[in-house]
Amino acid sequence: MIKMKFYIILSILFFNTVLNAQEVMRLQKAISLGLENNYGIKIAEKFIEIADNNNTWSKAGKGPIVDLVGTFNSGLTEDQNPASFLQGTFFNGGLNLGIDVNWALYNGGRVKLNKEQFDLATNQRTLEKQTEIHNLLRLIYQQYYDVIYQKEQFDVLQRSKDVSANKLKYEEARHEYGASNTFNIVQFESAVLSDSTGLVNQQQRIELAERTLLKTLNLSGYKSFKYEEKLSTQVEELDPVKLKSKLKQENFTLKSVELLKSINRLNTRIQQSFNKPTVNLNGGLSVAQNGFKFFADNPQTGEPFGFQDSRRYNGSVNLSLRYNLFDGGQTKTDIQSAKIQEEVDELTYMEAQAELNNQLDILINNYNRQVEVLNLWDQQIQLAQKNMDITEARFKAGQVTSIDFRNIQTQYINTAFGKVGAIYNLILTKSEIDYLVGQG
Repeated sequence: MIKMKFYIILSILFFNTVLNAQEVMRLQKAISLGLENNYGIKIAEKFIEIADNNNTWSKAGKGPIVDLVGTFNSGLTEDQNPASFLQGTFFNGGLNLGIDVNWALYNGGRVKLNKEQFDLATNQRTLEKQTEIHNLLRLIYQQYYDVIYQKEQFDVLQRSKDVSANKLKYEEARHEYGASNTFNIVQFESAVLSDSTGLVNQQQRIELAERTLLKTLNLSGYKSFKYEEKLSTQVEELDPVKLKSKLKQENFTLKSVELLKSINRLNTRIQQSFNKPTVNLNGGLSVAQNGFKFFADNPQTGEPFGFQDSRRYNGSVNLSLRYNLFDGGQTKTDIQSAKIQEEVDELTYMEAQAELNNQLDILINNYNRQVEVLNLWDQQIQLAQKNMDITEARFKAGQVTSIDFRNIQTQYINTAFGKVGAIYNLILTKSEIDYLVGQG
């Protein structure tokens, strides 16, 4: 017996050492790990780099385009035509080097419009990253508190098991003196087994919630953290007017629709630019080096013809203007379609805002109702605790049976579960409100 107690104490000490060695996971740490490890955010950052790299005036078409052009051509001819001026074999070749310049001096303002497009592309990629972060924060927040919620339920079951175990010891002690019976002992043994089974099942739920959170944090393998936080919430007085104002300014869905409106407004201006003239400047400077060799003897001197070379310089500057007078109405149609799309965008924005405001009203109403529910659960837990105290005293006095005691104990467990669930639901609802108004 002494040896058995020694092993039990040693096991408890070892278990406590493992718990103390566990790394503590807090909400801020989970958020930090999630932001650091999330691949979606890293990909979004790369897209921002691409957009920034493309966002230049040269990419938009401002400034001249200068090309260096070089060509070399050569040919060897054997001509036996009696009518030809030259009969025999001769070589003809040339090397040309030049610089061509093309510059759109004015193209209806599309250079500036192209630059605005690149600005909007950068803003769009930045918004995508912010949205990715916002969604991740919401997910981490809810999954973290799911772990805390499951652990709170575990604690409720653990307290219930402790009560059942104490009652079992109490009845066993009384049975030794003939003050209790086997029926009561069996009832409390059954209660201990039932609570133990509940604890095992609840431990599985905790591990599942932890794994879900760690997957979101992109932590490889399964590492058990220590979660010290308890479920608690500070009841807030929600102001619908302020929240709707914040929603209009910060909601990411509305931001995305607003950005789309800006893109399509810019598209209308681009279509309108095709009704304006374009002015282009082009020019060039080139030098040509040519060579000629006739493989025959000079009939006058009897000597072979020498190699003949020549050089030519050429420069040009040209200015051209183009203005479309009629294209069958295509440009007019494109402009009209772009303006209609702007109207569609405005209606889409109004629809999204109305839907989001409706969602916010529902969440605010749910929050207020859940505050009332939590207050009721607070009252119920107080009554359940008082009932447990009274029942325990009456049980010791032999005025209630073990079955009655277990029924009251079960009522207390359910009430404790109800309060924990009410706090958890209030936390989730508040997180949904924060998410909807772009806070987080």
